[in-house]
Amino acid sequence: MNLRIDSRKVEKGDIFFCIKGTAQDGHDYASSAAEKGASVIVYSHDIPFSDTEETVYIKVDDTVKALNEAADSFYGFPSKKLKMFGVTGTNGKTTIAYMLADIYSKLAGPTGYVGTVGSQVSYDGEKKNVSHVDLTTPDPISMNSTLAEMRKEGAVAAAIEASAHGLAQGRVDSVDFDYAIYTNLTREHLDYFGDMESYFQGKALFFKMLKPEAVAIINIDDEYGERMKYLCTGKVFTYGIEGVSKTPADYMATNVEYSFDGMEFDIKYSGSTCHVKTDMHVTYNLYNLLAIFATLHKAGLPAEKIAAEFLHIPTIPGRMTSVNEGQDFKVIVDYAHTDDSYEQLLRYVKEDIPGVNRIITVNGAPGKRDKLNRESYAKWIGMYGDFAVLTEEDPRDEKPEDIAREIASFLPDGFPHEIITDRYEAIKYAIDNAQKNDVILILGKGAETYQDRANGKEFWMGDDNAACEILKAKF
Repeated sequence: MNLRIDSRKVEKGDIFFCIKGTAQDGHDYASSAAEKGASVIVYSHDIPFSDTEETVYIKVDDTVKALNEAADSFYGFPSKKLKMFGVTGTNGKTTIAYMLADIYSKLAGPTGYVGTVGSQVSYDGEKKNVSHVDLTTPDPISMNSTLAEMRKEGAVAAAIEASAHGLAQGRVDSVDFDYAIYTNLTREHLDYFGDMESYFQGKALFFKMLKPEAVAIINIDDEYGERMKYLCTGKVFTYGIEGVSKTPADYMATNVEYSFDGMEFDIKYSGSTCHVKTDMHVTYNLYNLLAIFATLHKAGLPAEKIAAEFLHIPTIPGRMTSVNEGQDFKVIVDYAHTDDSYEQLLRYVKEDIPGVNRIITVNGAPGKRDKLNRESYAKWIGMYGDFAVLTEEDPRDEKPEDIAREIASFLPDGFPHEIITDRYEAIKYAIDNAQKNDVILILGKGAETYQDRANGKEFWMGDDNAACEILKAKF
């Protein structure tokens, strides 16, 4: 017997839950589930009953709530047996959750990670993949089965990315979080939420569901952070950067210095100071490190040991990934796909990396998503970049050349650019035309190995693999 929300996967004896999604309603497939042998169908509004006596129908007020309760129980309440870290916000979720799992595994024991780059257990930094997940924040069945598998693999904790869609659709309602991190809120997913206030309320669900003894770690420098603080049902601690924070934070970064090799800064907390040196770059990663430090410190790990792990950060797929095959220019792959991440990354390369000749960007914009981002991308490219190669980036049912032309229309008059819709050829063009000390930024896809087109997701070799292959052939 298994729990199912996809009628196509139902086998004899399974329990099928009728879940209403954004595009389809599981109630429409209840008959199909019954025909395939479902022993129980859980539903919330009227559906035609099958003639078979083998199927039991149970009506509930909320099938999502019922699914969460069933999945939690079916897999043995796994989150209650793990120390659970959750991260939400527009930017930083992957970096924070991935690094939390890595560092906690080195200092406290095997730790799971569930998010954009998959699901895995870290053993003192070594990674082992576990069950496959299709979404950043998977459905309650996948979530609880994955956490149960992590426990069997010896995990003592797990770090999860809690996306806005996942929160709004109740995918983590059954997860018993001990620590919850809020990063920031910038323009994204407005095609789904409609406006920033609705988007904020979607994120706020995470902090409204915390148990009283849970710990929330909140970015007080973000304009929504102060509001989030007062909506939280757990204990609240804040983090921020001196000179930016309007109110004192519990964990405050001071004396920040950027260099070609990374960053150095002090963290002031509870009357103590801890010096941090890291090979990470960009201010948004300073915030990520603050969030990780505060969370792990509240989880009982010594400050000095946490800081020592910051010195050499493991490569996070698709996040500031440097591709180097001996060329005399830099190639960086990054998942940047929001107004805020574009601004911070481009400004950092322009202002904080010494000796840069030109900044060349390779990017597109997603189809069927908030079109105002296209104007934002062009704004920051035009302000800090020198040359743009506009290409395909999950066009869905829009034409990639139309999206590229729209981005180009927002660039400053006369700004040099090329439109090359084939992403591989676009990357190749940027590399072929790079000069000494140029920086090529390949943005938007990160570690993703697909293109979302009109017929669904199709294979893409990945920005890093494409750049590596082109550079090897050239150098």
